[in-house]
Amino acid sequence: MLTLVKKCIICDKPAEFSVKGSSAYYCVDCAKENFANLDLLQRVEEQAKKLKEAIKEQAE
Repeated sequence: MLTLVKKCIICDKPAEFSVKGSSAYYCVDCAKENFANLDLLQRVEEQAKKLKEAIKEQAE
């Protein structure tokens, strides 16, 4: 299975957060530094699960 790792747009570390609806991804350190509230960001893992579910539904 192919796994695409998203990179932080600031430092190129593996991203764990994104801005919902955009292609802006952030690692934990950069997210904490640039956002006052991490609850406003979406976890990349959650996005991946939704994408996998959508692909699975289309395949059926």
